[in-house]
Amino acid sequence: MIGWLVLLAVVMWILQTVLGLWQFRRFQQHVRQLRAKGRVAIGKAKGRFKAGAIVLFCIDEDCNILQGEILQGRTVFAGFRRLDRWDGRNLLELSEKDCEGVDPQAKAAVLAARRDYEDYRKLQAERAADQEAASGAMSAGG
Repeated sequence: MIGWLVLLAVVMWILQTVLGLWQFRRFQQHVRQLRAKGRVAIGKAKGRFKAGAIVLFCIDEDCNILQGEILQGRTVFAGFRRLDRWDGRNLLELSEKDCEGVDPQAKAAVLAARRDYEDYRKLQAERAADQEAASGAMSAGG
Protein backbone atom coordinates (compact mmCIF):
# COMPACT_ATOMS: atom_id res chain seq x y z
CA MET A 1 0.00 0.00 0.00
CA ILE A 2 2.74 2.47 0.94
CA GLY A 3 4.60 1.55 -2.23
CA TRP A 4 1.62 2.67 -4.32
CA LEU A 5 1.38 5.95 -2.41
CA VAL A 6 5.08 6.64 -3.00
CA LEU A 7 4.68 5.80 -6.68
CA LEU A 8 1.63 8.08 -6.92
CA ALA A 9 3.55 10.91 -5.22
CA VAL A 10 6.48 10.51 -7.64
CA VAL A 11 4.15 10.49 -10.66
CA MET A 12 2.34 13.61 -9.38
CA TRP A 13 5.68 15.36 -8.79
CA ILE A 14 6.83 14.55 -12.35
CA LEU A 15 3.50 15.74 -13.76
CA GLN A 16 3.76 18.99 -11.81
CA THR A 17 7.30 19.55 -13.10
CA VAL A 18 6.33 18.87 -16.71
CA LEU A 19 3.28 21.17 -16.55
CA GLY A 20 5.32 23.90 -14.83
CA LEU A 21 7.94 23.75 -17.59
CA TRP A 22 5.20 23.87 -20.21
CA GLN A 23 3.71 26.99 -18.59
CA PHE A 24 7.14 28.64 -18.36
CA ARG A 25 7.82 28.00 -22.07
CA ARG A 26 4.45 29.52 -22.99
CA PHE A 27 5.32 32.56 -20.86
CA GLN A 28 8.75 32.94 -22.49
CA GLN A 29 7.25 32.67 -25.96
CA HIS A 30 4.69 35.33 -25.13
CA VAL A 31 7.34 37.70 -23.79
CA ARG A 32 9.41 37.19 -26.96
CA GLN A 33 6.40 38.10 -29.11
CA LEU A 34 5.87 41.32 -27.16
CA ARG A 35 9.60 42.18 -27.24
CA ALA A 36 9.41 42.11 -31.03
CA LYS A 37 7.07 45.13 -30.73
CA GLY A 38 9.01 47.07 -28.06
CA ARG A 39 10.39 46.95 -24.55
CA VAL A 40 8.46 44.90 -22.01
CA ALA A 41 7.76 45.74 -18.38
CA ILE A 42 6.74 42.79 -16.23
CA GLY A 43 4.92 42.94 -12.91
CA LYS A 44 3.83 40.09 -10.74
CA ALA A 45 1.74 39.54 -7.66
CA LYS A 46 1.99 36.20 -5.95
CA GLY A 47 -1.12 34.65 -4.56
CA ARG A 48 -0.93 32.12 -1.79
CA PHE A 49 -4.64 31.49 -1.43
CA LYS A 50 -5.78 33.75 -4.27
CA ALA A 51 -4.92 33.45 -7.93
CA GLY A 52 -1.64 35.22 -8.66
CA ALA A 53 -1.23 37.64 -11.54
CA ILE A 54 1.49 38.52 -14.03
CA VAL A 55 1.17 41.67 -16.11
CA LEU A 56 3.15 42.38 -19.28
CA PHE A 57 3.26 45.88 -20.73
CA CYS A 58 4.82 46.46 -24.12
CA ILE A 59 6.06 50.06 -24.08
CA ASP A 60 7.63 52.50 -26.52
CA GLU A 61 10.75 54.67 -26.00
CA ASP A 62 8.73 57.20 -23.96
CA CYS A 63 7.25 54.46 -21.70
CA ASN A 64 3.79 54.76 -23.27
CA ILE A 65 1.91 51.48 -23.10
CA LEU A 66 1.40 49.94 -26.53
CA GLN A 67 -0.15 46.71 -25.34
CA GLY A 68 -0.99 45.16 -21.98
CA GLU A 69 -1.59 41.52 -21.16
CA ILE A 70 -2.40 39.68 -17.95
CA LEU A 71 -1.91 36.09 -16.91
CA GLN A 72 -4.10 35.29 -13.96
CA GLY A 73 -5.31 31.99 -12.61
CA ARG A 74 -4.78 29.14 -10.22
CA THR A 75 -3.64 26.50 -12.70
CA VAL A 76 -0.94 26.07 -15.31
CA PHE A 77 -3.70 26.16 -17.93
CA ALA A 78 -4.39 29.87 -17.39
CA GLY A 79 -3.70 31.94 -20.49
CA PHE A 80 -2.87 35.55 -21.27
CA ARG A 81 -5.73 37.96 -21.78
CA ARG A 82 -5.59 41.40 -23.36
CA LEU A 83 -5.48 44.24 -20.84
CA ASP A 84 -6.26 47.39 -22.83
CA ARG A 85 -7.41 49.58 -19.94
CA TRP A 86 -4.09 51.47 -19.89
CA ASP A 87 -3.19 51.46 -23.60
CA GLY A 88 -1.69 54.81 -24.55
CA ARG A 89 -0.99 55.77 -20.93
CA ASN A 90 2.52 56.31 -19.62
CA LEU A 91 3.67 53.38 -17.51
CA LEU A 92 5.65 55.58 -15.12
CA GLU A 93 2.58 57.71 -14.38
CA LEU A 94 0.28 54.87 -13.34
CA SER A 95 -0.93 55.18 -9.75
CA GLU A 96 -3.19 53.35 -7.35
CA LYS A 97 -6.01 55.68 -8.40
CA ASP A 98 -5.64 54.46 -11.99
CA CYS A 99 -6.17 50.90 -10.74
CA GLU A 100 -9.49 51.50 -9.00
CA GLY A 101 -12.03 48.83 -9.79
CA VAL A 102 -9.35 46.31 -10.74
CA ASP A 103 -8.86 42.94 -9.04
CA PRO A 104 -6.42 43.36 -6.10
CA GLN A 105 -3.89 40.90 -7.54
CA ALA A 106 -3.98 42.59 -10.95
CA LYS A 107 -3.60 45.98 -9.28
CA ALA A 108 -0.56 44.76 -7.34
CA ALA A 109 0.98 43.37 -10.54
CA VAL A 110 0.41 46.63 -12.46
CA LEU A 111 2.00 48.71 -9.71
CA ALA A 112 4.87 46.21 -9.46
CA ALA A 113 5.50 46.58 -13.21
CA ARG A 114 5.74 50.35 -12.79
CA ARG A 115 7.98 50.09 -9.73
CA ASP A 116 10.26 47.47 -11.28
CA TYR A 117 10.63 49.46 -14.49
CA GLU A 118 11.49 52.60 -12.48
CA ASP A 119 14.16 50.58 -10.65
CA TYR A 120 15.48 49.29 -13.99
CA ARG A 121 15.76 52.83 -15.36
CA LYS A 122 17.61 54.01 -12.24
CA LEU A 123 20.05 51.11 -12.52
CA GLN A 124 20.66 51.89 -16.21
CA ALA A 125 21.30 55.57 -15.36
CA GLU A 126 23.74 54.59 -12.60
CA ARG A 127 25.62 52.27 -14.95
CA ALA A 128 25.84 54.98 -17.59
CA ALA A 129 27.16 57.45 -14.99
CA ASP A 130 29.73 54.90 -13.79
CA GLN A 131 30.90 54.26 -17.35
CA GLU A 132 31.10 58.00 -17.98
CA ALA A 133 33.17 58.48 -14.84
CA ALA A 134 35.45 55.57 -15.70
CA SER A 135 36.09 56.81 -19.24
CA GLY A 136 36.69 60.34 -17.91
CA ALA A 137 39.20 59.04 -15.38
CA MET A 138 41.01 57.03 -18.06
CA SER A 139 41.29 59.98 -20.44
CA ALA A 140 42.46 62.28 -17.65
CA GLY A 141 45.07 59.80 -16.49
CA GLY A 142 46.24 58.83 -19.98
